[in-house]
Amino acid sequence: MKMKKYMAMGLGAIMAVGIAVSGVLPVSAVNNNENDAKLATAVTMAARDYDDYEGVIKSNTTLRSKATSNSRKITTLKKGAVVEVERKASNGWYRVEYRDIEGYVSPKNIKIYDSEYRDIEKKGTVTSNVNMRLGASTLSKKVTYLKKGTVIKIESKTSNGWYKIEYKGRDGYISQKHAKIGTNTNKKDYTYREIDDYDGITTAKLTLRRSPSSSSTKITSIPKGARVEVEGKTSNGFYRVEYRDIEGYVSSKYIKLVRDYD
Repeated sequence: MKMKKYMAMGLGAIMAVGIAVSGVLPVSAVNNNENDAKLATAVTMAARDYDDYEGVIKSNTTLRSKATSNSRKITTLKKGAVVEVERKASNGWYRVEYRDIEGYVSPKNIKIYDSEYRDIEKKGTVTSNVNMRLGASTLSKKVTYLKKGTVIKIESKTSNGWYKIEYKGRDGYISQKHAKIGTNTNKKDYTYREIDDYDGITTAKLTLRRSPSSSSTKITSIPKGARVEVEGKTSNGFYRVEYRDIEGYVSSKYIKLVRDYD
């Protein structure tokens, strides 16, 4: 009888411990799961995807493995470097890609813009001499130099007022204020009047140009004191002349008209 009594007491103790354990562990597990879920939800809600965004590094900065200033250094990004922006972490740091290397940079060292804000896909004209840059910022590296009147392909407009363009197979950016959509190649901003029976004497060394504009392509130089045949005059102050069987335009300010003695 005593043996059965002790066995009963032992079984009762084991069941009591089992009940106690079953009453504590599941609650702890549930709490942990809820906390993990809340943390994951908070991070997901705070982060933001940045498809089609780019950024320009404003000052030399460190690309890091995590979104914190004490994480491992991957490389140094120099001022003006252009990076692809992938997302923004909950603490404000940006996850970026630079030359196939991914990492995080502090928001204070990067300028963000939407690189495909509005598609255009039209020809355009450069309205003033300007640098074509790798990114949509004057901090970005110069790709090439574009002269006024250069015809370009305007691909899109960024959210910060720059055009993404293509010129001679190379992509880059110029500020919107230095370009216009359309080429207007057939439009003249001057009138032309023919002149008969007059020659001209150059009063200074002149440039003979392809069209009546000081930015037009240079054909050749005409020395001071040379005699040219004057064919006509444009309303914007150029003479159309012939010099040694070459025709072009020169500024009328440096031509003295004389009667044709032929």
